[in-house]
Amino acid sequence: MTLLVCATCPRYDPQHSGEFSHALTAGIAEHLGGDKVGIRHVQCLGGCPRDGVVALDGPGKARVRFSRLTVDDTDAILRAAHAHDACFTGVPGDWEIPGTLAGRISSITLKRTAHTPFGAPGGGQAGQGRAPL
Repeated sequence: MTLLVCATCPRYDPQHSGEFSHALTAGIAEHLGGDKVGIRHVQCLGGCPRDGVVALDGPGKARVRFSRLTVDDTDAILRAAHAHDACFTGVPGDWEIPGTLAGRISSITLKRTAHTPFGAPGGGQAGQGRAPL
């Protein structure tokens, strides 16, 4: 399981840019006490201007992006990551989203797979592949 964490949040506060990813990474390390969770620091997850952005993703699974997170959400982020990882589709509704995160989903991106017909959600037609929020 890999968490994608925005390395520039808060992007529009240059003096503090990058603080979120450092604080969250430290919070996760402290919370896990040695267990490993893959964290990829990425330059942007497109959640601006709502900073504190993390995405859950996996091969063939929906990417679910959360915004307005803080280090206080570490436990909920990890529970969500484990539930997303255990889910075949990654689509919210197919796994339990912690209550404190449910209102902070800012994007759901479905992926085209060999099993989704052209024109179906995630099937590759222009304008498809993103669930409306």
